[in-house]
Amino acid sequence: MAPAFDYPASPESSRSESSSPAQGTAVDDMDGLETTYQESTLRAGEEVDYFAAQLDRYSTDLTGSPADQRAQLFKLIESYYAYTRKRADDLRQRQPRKRSSRSASWKKTGSAGMDVDMTDDGASSNFSEDVRRVEEEAQTWDLLRRILPLRHRGQAAAQLRNTDDSSTRTRGQWWNEFLISDSVARERKIVLEWLQSSASHGPPIDEVVSDLQRNAERGDIVAHGWLHTRHKIKLQKRVNAYQGVLDPHDRAASQAHLASNTLVTQLDPDAVTRQARKLEPQDDSFESAIWLGCYEMLRRGCSMAEIRDWCAERTELWRAASIAPLPLSNPEDEEQPDFDPSSLVLWRRMCYAAAREGGTGRYDRAVYGLLAGDLESVEAVCKSWDDFLFANYNALLRTQFDSYLVKHGGDSAARAAQQFPSFNAVLHHSDPTTVGKRLVAKLETGDETRNEALRPVKVLQGAIVANDLDRYLLHQGVALARHANRNQKSKLIPNLEIAGREDINDAKFFNLTDHDGLRLVAHVLIIISTLDRLAGFNRDRGAMQAQQHSQEHIIAAYISYLRLAGLEEMVPLYCSKLYGERVYETLSRNLIHIVDNDARINQLTIMKKLGIDLGEFVKTQPAIYLEDVEDDQAKCEAKEVFKILEDGPPTLKYGRIVKPDFFGEDPELVDQEDDLIIRAMEWLLMFPEYFVETCTYAVRIYKYFFKRARLRAARQFAERVPGREILRVKCPHAPVRPIDEESGPGWFDDFANADLPLDFLEACRMSKDKLVNLVRRVWELECLVRALDSIETLSSLAGLSREETSTSREMWQHTGKEVRTAKDCMKPILQTWLLGPNEEPEDDDFKALRQAYLPETVLAYISCLQFVGTALSRDNLLECMELAAKIAEKDSNVADEFKKCGRMKELVESFASCSKALAVWMSDKKLGSQMGSSSSKKMRESGWSRELWAVKP
Repeated sequence: MAPAFDYPASPESSRSESSSPAQGTAVDDMDGLETTYQESTLRAGEEVDYFAAQLDRYSTDLTGSPADQRAQLFKLIESYYAYTRKRADDLRQRQPRKRSSRSASWKKTGSAGMDVDMTDDGASSNFSEDVRRVEEEAQTWDLLRRILPLRHRGQAAAQLRNTDDSSTRTRGQWWNEFLISDSVARERKIVLEWLQSSASHGPPIDEVVSDLQRNAERGDIVAHGWLHTRHKIKLQKRVNAYQGVLDPHDRAASQAHLASNTLVTQLDPDAVTRQARKLEPQDDSFESAIWLGCYEMLRRGCSMAEIRDWCAERTELWRAASIAPLPLSNPEDEEQPDFDPSSLVLWRRMCYAAAREGGTGRYDRAVYGLLAGDLESVEAVCKSWDDFLFANYNALLRTQFDSYLVKHGGDSAARAAQQFPSFNAVLHHSDPTTVGKRLVAKLETGDETRNEALRPVKVLQGAIVANDLDRYLLHQGVALARHANRNQKSKLIPNLEIAGREDINDAKFFNLTDHDGLRLVAHVLIIISTLDRLAGFNRDRGAMQAQQHSQEHIIAAYISYLRLAGLEEMVPLYCSKLYGERVYETLSRNLIHIVDNDARINQLTIMKKLGIDLGEFVKTQPAIYLEDVEDDQAKCEAKEVFKILEDGPPTLKYGRIVKPDFFGEDPELVDQEDDLIIRAMEWLLMFPEYFVETCTYAVRIYKYFFKRARLRAARQFAERVPGREILRVKCPHAPVRPIDEESGPGWFDDFANADLPLDFLEACRMSKDKLVNLVRRVWELECLVRALDSIETLSSLAGLSREETSTSREMWQHTGKEVRTAKDCMKPILQTWLLGPNEEPEDDDFKALRQAYLPETVLAYISCLQFVGTALSRDNLLECMELAAKIAEKDSNVADEFKKCGRMKELVESFASCSKALAVWMSDKKLGSQMGSSSSKKMRESGWSRELWAVKP
């Protein structure tokens, strides 16, 4: 299967476990998560690349039958395990070690690989933590690769078949039949094998027993039994001239036994228990070392051959023989033909008696306790979460197998079971359906295991073992949401109303700063949810949908980490693993910071290869960010704040003074929430469809900006998403003239006069009249912002002319250009701006915008015409008079708006000032000659006459 894209291989020098972590450099603080993530250093090692590449390889475009698709997912898990296992082994080899107290420190940590004491150096401590972290991740993937194929198997594999019908069966056949008959036993066997495998990656057994071996004071000698006790017995015989075996009941012998009457007098293995006497302290340590080694070999699932070789090296083969009947969960290790079930039933009870009543120390009792399926004797030597879990699952599995043998092994097996007691772990744990959950919960409260059991990775492993992953992933999502919303409300990972969320202990779960934990649990969720989907499990409704949404917080958090680590190319891959609208919202919030069009095109290409609906993605973005600002609930603040005219009466040359830079001192400064809306529209503009949606969003955005008086944002929007470009990209049927001074904002006429094909109108689901009306609204709103922009420029030029005695030719050329733009943009505003066919605003927003902007803009425009008319050409003053005539016409909507706002007096005063300026300028011959006396084309067409305004003294 071809990957959606190639992931760059990260150089080891910059992306490895020991490399300097990468610091996230987000362009914008778009969700508040940046602050949370920056509380810790972002780590983006090569494992991030590997996991993404494998996920893309095995889970993108799953095809074939459900069984084939499951097989692909199991291969994915295998690849993760192989990779993390190799990383853990490599790190362990590089780990510095101290040669003392190895076994004690390993047992204290309870994790394979934590087999050494580290130095006090900070770097060594950090390295030790890395080893433990990677080792535990490898263990987690190992557990998943073992247990998920059992839980998620096809119907054909659900029922295993035993084809052997012979009456005489081997031990392995009995075992297989037992597993076939009991699905719970099969799962417990897998858990035991996983625990054995995890333990096998611990320190060598010789290191585990090294302290006891050192206390035995025998150097490198590991054979020849109890050397110190044998030496004392020989010395006693030599001193007292005894022949043969010393009799412990002989009074003289016991009193003369080197001042001790508690030492054994014989050297056979049962001497200590039979005589109720002791060994020399050194030999007692030696004995404990051997039994500890046997326990460790059983705990690690060593084969009988390995156990036998280890015991033979110490000349203690009898110990291997006592273990042989059923070492642990691998009875096929050394097959036993003609197997008699009653012998194993009886042997288990003898082991139980040895564990409870016999033995010389806790380690030999633990060995026999393991073989008997006992708990008390085994838990006495348990140090870690893994050890306690192993002890309980071992006891349960052995009890189940014993019950099976008693039931199917004939009368002899039943009689053997009745003759001697044994520990019944199944009864001890009561309800078999909840054993796993209750056992994991018990480990979280036990004094010896609480600290380890509450660590996030152990909580995850416990949930897998207890088959409680669904609830765990839900709680993990809730914990992440609480962390994300700790400082401010997060839009990417919102808090959800989940029953019982107040009782969740956040310390048990990975938080946003644990990037490796996020990577682990995110991939676990992806795999589990995909397997559930293949099994037909649907969560699209009600509480299940809310639960899924909360679980997906995990993936969303990991995606946010990838963005902050500069790995945007991986974002679409992980977003494709989400469901429903969450796909597009998460994509948008994590890619909105990209402003380069080439980078955007690259992201769209990746999305297309991953099967993400590009149209839905770009169409959803504006709605997301408009919803963030609640644009539909925004009141029209512009009514109170949009004031661009200075107080005071009009002047002769400048009319009423227009405030300079009323857009703001920094023309590029736009609030982040506004900039995000514009960026969303830029993404939408890159897609050649959704013409109606684009225009609808444009109107909605302009409404929001103008209601809030966000003039800079409106200007940025008009520049970055102009209506002309919308028309060019999304409506190729309407020819658009190139931008030049003559055409100005006249692109709307191009569209209105275009002959749109029927299929285009059908795709738009709108008649041409309605479509033209929609585009008209975009055009009218864009004209307002462009008109205001020109008015602001003209007000600045007027300010310069007031401050400077001499002005440049370029300034007046620029003034002429700006006034032409202002005139073009004011045309729709002075006609039926935002009015519908019945000469009324189509909605309350348009009505409010007319009240807020029309009077103030018209007054400012009049002032600009007066300034330009007195500075450049009196034609501008004549145009102002023409405007006065139009506004004075009957049923003028502009005049009506001034009346509603109570500003008719200001309008009259502005026109009066303009007419006075025209009269003065026309009467002054010197000024008139400076302004020019030739008749312009527009004057001739309009029938204007300057002489009319020439007032003679």
